[in-house]
Amino acid sequence: MSVVADGTLAVVLDGAAAPRSVAVVTGLLALLAVLVSSVPEHLDTAVHEGGHAFAAFLAGRRVGGVWVESDGSGLTYSFGRRRGVGLFATRAAGYVFPSLIGVCSARLLAAGKVTAVLILAVVALAALLLVMRNGFGELVVLSVGASLVLAGRYAPGWVQLWYAYLLTWVLLFSGPRSVLVLHRARRRGAVGSDADKLAESTHLPALFWVLAFAAFSLWCALKGTVLLLA
Repeated sequence: MSVVADGTLAVVLDGAAAPRSVAVVTGLLALLAVLVSSVPEHLDTAVHEGGHAFAAFLAGRRVGGVWVESDGSGLTYSFGRRRGVGLFATRAAGYVFPSLIGVCSARLLAAGKVTAVLILAVVALAALLLVMRNGFGELVVLSVGASLVLAGRYAPGWVQLWYAYLLTWVLLFSGPRSVLVLHRARRRGAVGSDADKLAESTHLPALFWVLAFAAFSLWCALKGTVLLLA
């Protein structure tokens, strides 16, 4: 437990991983939510666009803004060189980021670092809020961020535990689902996706990048499952 002068700042959970029953139940709940609810889709879009923005920042590009729409679509606008590794990394990061964050979170949970997952999520969402440019996107980020803060500040330890596991499972499952949505959209004739943009800059077919995103997200989901259920 972390304490400040005027009382408790947060209940800190740091120890063994959760019982397997918690991992199984939260996994099933997350899978159900990803399949039937739009809330995980909006979170996935926010993390997806956050991945574009983060990669652009690391590549030295200027991030103009991030948009998350109610229909599940999103946009990240950045300024910089019109070719090169920085632009490639920016375009590739979107479909990679949710799965990557999910597997990293699973590794922390496997080590018993429950509160660390929630704190890092709050920090990431705060950074994303700085570049969010539309009201719905701000609502998504603020809602998730506020729930994380409330869980860490006021909720008992078991709530933190369940929330951290649920959030991690949602990210792990959202990755493959979003790639499947991308594939279906392209089959219906949609253009301008991240895969199409990568095809333009690398001269590899867009289908190659769809398959690469699928392989990476499935690997992360499998690796995360092994970590959470171990």
